[in-house]
Amino acid sequence: MQPTTAILIGACAATIGWIYTARRAHILSRKQYTITVILNASSNERFIRQRDLIAPHLKNGQCPTLWLNGNHDQLRDALRDVLNHYEFVAAGLRNGDFDEKLLKDSERSTFVRLFARCEEYIWQLRNGRERMTIYEHLEWLHQRWEKAPPGLFQRSIEFLRGRPFYGGLERRR
Repeated sequence: MQPTTAILIGACAATIGWIYTARRAHILSRKQYTITVILNASSNERFIRQRDLIAPHLKNGQCPTLWLNGNHDQLRDALRDVLNHYEFVAAGLRNGDFDEKLLKDSERSTFVRLFARCEEYIWQLRNGRERMTIYEHLEWLHQRWEKAPPGLFQRSIEFLRGRPFYGGLERRR
């Protein structure tokens, strides 16, 4: 073997090792960040109070009809804060900042049920403000997790990209 070939093979091996190490560090930090966000939400007293305030309404199978009466400011604020928290997490997941498998294993039913029960309320907000992007990441995540999981090809591409495909925003109502 010639010295230049040996140097080239060594440089390639070092580059592959560096890429693997950097990718692994990114994956581990993303998992740690996901765990931190989940634990912070579950130990945040204000978030727990707000979630508990709207929980009885959501357990009835629908979002509270907050837009009909003006005297439910505390309930409306609690719902807005809970939806904003889950929208933030969905946006982070959509942009590759959170680990999808970890989040799906721990919070899938919460995301799916929350959007399904508050979908009418979200659409009223969108139509009232004429902004179709209100809670768009929550809707995207609901659509992604409600149906069958992505196939092997899509998962492979998403792995290489380091984040999920964006997918289209549903336009209706």
